[in-house]
Amino acid sequence: MDDVVIVHKNDAGSTELADLTESRLKGRYRIHRAISNQVPALGKDTPAGLEPKLVISLGGDGTLLYAARTWGLNGAPIVGVNMGRLGFLAEIEPERFSEVLDATLAGEAKIQERKVMDFSISREGNEIHRATVINDVVINKGAPARILSLTLSIGGTDYWTYRADGLILATPIGSTAYNLSAGGPVVYPGLEAVLVTPICPFTLATRSVILPLYFNVEVIIGEKSSDVLLTADGQQTFNLMPFDRIKVSRSKALVKLVLNPHRHYLDTLKIKLGLFYDQPI
Repeated sequence: MDDVVIVHKNDAGSTELADLTESRLKGRYRIHRAISNQVPALGKDTPAGLEPKLVISLGGDGTLLYAARTWGLNGAPIVGVNMGRLGFLAEIEPERFSEVLDATLAGEAKIQERKVMDFSISREGNEIHRATVINDVVINKGAPARILSLTLSIGGTDYWTYRADGLILATPIGSTAYNLSAGGPVVYPGLEAVLVTPICPFTLATRSVILPLYFNVEVIIGEKSSDVLLTADGQQTFNLMPFDRIKVSRSKALVKLVLNPHRHYLDTLKIKLGLFYDQPI
């Protein structure tokens, strides 16, 4: 019997839909429940090492990110149902969930593979952490009054030094998240690229740059930079030290998202973000 994970927000609407979904699938699949943003051990009967056949996310984009990071990087399709406000990644409306779930279980749903990236933190020549991110790696300051010095190195050559509040290294999936709020570009999620976007740069001429993921892209923390934090997908935080090196690279993992059959990605940009809105000629 195959495993299905249902991840949901801890609110009445999401919990009710999770209960209905569990009742519907019980008997055909082993159902595992988890509350978003809780460690897997706290989820109901949810072993941390589970490799499910399907992941169902009932919540917003944060719930989907948590579900994907915890259970979706092994190739299980993820059905993201928007129970929140924006719902950019979780693009299935609750009223279409039953239809999409039936199509997914029958192997008839449209599924898109989206690229993610790995990042590592090295200190004094030793790698101290490595993980996978779906949206972004954000390097920023812990102290409000400080400005950071961050050097962007490509292929072992130092090209730019940013003086800014921080730096975002985003995947195309994450281009519509913090990257967009910081003035970065929207990039189609099927592309293999890393978006480098400064946060509140010291000079107005400093802008985002889009680089191929096969480049060896590293960020080096400046000698006088202190109180520096790295946040992965908004869900994990690490303290950084001067001269630490953060490297991003193509990941062997990928995320499979079940698409809304009634909406194209460009429609989502238009509807959710107000981009490409119609104007009279």
